[in-house]
Amino acid sequence: MENHIESAKNNWIYQSNKLIEASYTLTVIEQKLIRLLASMIKKDDTDFKEYKFKTKDLIKILNTSDSRFYRDIDNITDLLMQRIIKIKDISNGEFEKYHWVDVAKYKKGVLILKINKDLKPFYLSLDWYTKYQFKNIMQFKSTYSFRMYELLKQYEKIGYRVITINQIRSMLDIKKNKYPKYANLKQKVIKVSINEININTDLFIDYEEVKESRKITSIKFYIKSKVQDKARNEIVVNLEDKESGYINEVKSILEEEITNLQAKQIYDAAKGNIDLIKEKYNIAKENNNIKSIVAFMVSALKEDYKESISKIKVDRFNDFEQRNYDFEKLESQLLGWVK
Repeated sequence: MENHIESAKNNWIYQSNKLIEASYTLTVIEQKLIRLLASMIKKDDTDFKEYKFKTKDLIKILNTSDSRFYRDIDNITDLLMQRIIKIKDISNGEFEKYHWVDVAKYKKGVLILKINKDLKPFYLSLDWYTKYQFKNIMQFKSTYSFRMYELLKQYEKIGYRVITINQIRSMLDIKKNKYPKYANLKQKVIKVSINEININTDLFIDYEEVKESRKITSIKFYIKSKVQDKARNEIVVNLEDKESGYINEVKSILEEEITNLQAKQIYDAAKGNIDLIKEKYNIAKENNNIKSIVAFMVSALKEDYKESISKIKVDRFNDFEQRNYDFEKLESQLLGWVK
């Protein structure tokens, strides 16, 4: 019986922190396949099972093309059987190496995979682990984004993480001859990963470079949870009751679900012109490739888009940065601590 993956995006992935900090290389499709397998594991499972997926369902959830997947499925499974995970103890030089899967079969449009039994300590009966929902990584296009997201998710509760450049290279398995200069590594790995994480996941990441003797040796990543910020977003709107009616009107115009703060961002960008909001939203509905409806709407209102979105360069609005608020001050005002 095939595993139903229509709702897999909401599945939780549990991984040991040792696995998150391991060194390995996977393509984007391989990264998604491994995490799809992990998302099928139940928290109380004591052993791995064979998971069966209809290829037509896989194509959809992996966000790939039919022709490419059918053409590459043999090669993809070959590589998955060969890929190595390396877990190294830097204090004594000891290491462990494992394969990802030990079963891969393809029969009558169904792909069957089973995680290597030797990986049980990294997926089952976990004490120290990191968890997240599969939907957070579904839209990644860079193979490095998967690893960076997990490494930062691991430290979400702490709020920051310092990782040396050498550690980034080691954990992401970036060879010495690839991006030998830090500037290349920053452009191709760090900036791309952070951009994808900020757009697609439940985290918002900022960073600063740490120097030693004028040389950049580490990156300090600042980690914020968008889920926690959502509650604070509502505080902002409560301070501006006179606009609450317009906030609800903006939310009623958009078919997508947005927060009160996001509705206010759109309202502010339109300078209170509800008809203008409707006009720009009609432009937005002409295209299905918008990653962030809020980012697009704010850009469309500020730049007064007149044309079909198909003629508008996506990058103009996908890099939109949300308005900053002093949430601590706003919360204090609500509670009557600050007048």
